[in-house]
Amino acid sequence: MIILSENMKKNMAFLSPILPYGVIESWDDLNPRLYHAVHIYWLKFYGMWFNNFSPKCIQFWLQMMYTLLVLWLVCFFPGIGEVVYLLRRRENIGDVAEGLYLFLSEMYTYFKIAVFWINKEKVVNLLKYLHCNEFKPKEPEHREIITKSIKSARFVMTYYSTMCVGAVSVGIIMPLTENFDILPTNVEYPFLNVYKTPAYEAVYIHHIYYKPATCIIDGVMDTILAAFVASAIGQIEILAFNLRNFDKVAERQRIRDVAENKYIEEYPEQYYVRSVLKDCIVHHNCIIRYVSMIESAFSLASALQFMLSVMVLCLIGIQFLSIENPASHPMQIAWMGIYLTCMLIEVFILCWFGDELIWKSTELRKAAFEGPWMNSDRKTNMFIIIFLERCKTPLRLTAGKIFTLSLDTYTVLINWSYKAFAVMRNMKK
Repeated sequence: MIILSENMKKNMAFLSPILPYGVIESWDDLNPRLYHAVHIYWLKFYGMWFNNFSPKCIQFWLQMMYTLLVLWLVCFFPGIGEVVYLLRRRENIGDVAEGLYLFLSEMYTYFKIAVFWINKEKVVNLLKYLHCNEFKPKEPEHREIITKSIKSARFVMTYYSTMCVGAVSVGIIMPLTENFDILPTNVEYPFLNVYKTPAYEAVYIHHIYYKPATCIIDGVMDTILAAFVASAIGQIEILAFNLRNFDKVAERQRIRDVAENKYIEEYPEQYYVRSVLKDCIVHHNCIIRYVSMIESAFSLASALQFMLSVMVLCLIGIQFLSIENPASHPMQIAWMGIYLTCMLIEVFILCWFGDELIWKSTELRKAAFEGPWMNSDRKTNMFIIIFLERCKTPLRLTAGKIFTLSLDTYTVLINWSYKAFAVMRNMKK
């Protein structure tokens, strides 16, 4: 991720209204908007963000018209063409696989958008919840942890979307290597021959617009969940730091109270230690609630994505086998290989962040045990015992209460994909 210097930020300040938040703006306040600024920027760019205007004002209808126009260009119009192609080629499993894997991968992107809109209130509440007092950094180490998690969220979004756009760029230039006998996506329309001039040129230009747009929207919908999980992981790391160093955190709090003239009476040292441990328990409860809110907002979309990813992966494999004389179609082979890689990484991102959430939450018990509890009295240690009991069950996210977001699930999905591929390969034979 590119970090601009202060001088560059000042010189580019005039671009602030048209760039994602955090590119020009300072990160000093660690505004939680930084986690999702790039995602929201692209959703607004393509009209897929929530319409927050009143139906009584013209802005509402302008945004509605723009959203419908984009949906027609990137979803409905190509979707109709792909369905017609599948119906006309349904007797050839190779052609069906070739058209179906692109159709499914594009359509579930817009299903995720639909679920995203349906869960508008849940998503907005998640964004608001990040601003709660328990999630605000109080120590220098907290700021470092949050900065790291923000960079992680923005890195995944920026580079994954860039990789996907680069991948479809290969598909866009593929007709040049095939003497313009094909289109980037196999589409056909009633009463229209897309392989004759001027229809071919018009459809090709449309592909140049809609394929990168679909990739960016899909990348946003995949990585916005990863960004929420990254913020939860950052809060868990802060909590682990507080548990390992609760005596130092308590002493810093005492010094701040003295500096702010809050030291009204002579509190014993254990008073601040207990206060820090109480805050740790409250912080942990807030993280648990936050993770539950993430699952509620994204569970359905993630479940569909996992199930359709299995189908798409095996269909790409079938398409590989369907290419006659692969040596004469190197660009087509490269396109499907890159597309397959993007699909594997797409699912891997969610599973990796889900796996990190499980392991980081599991390590909280170890962090509490590694703290300086031996120097505390029995009453103070009761707070640690309560916390240890609360941490017995690690935090985890599920997709539709069916799949757990973890690397184990990723392995299972790849295994299912191979089995489905083997079955379809036998059918083709």
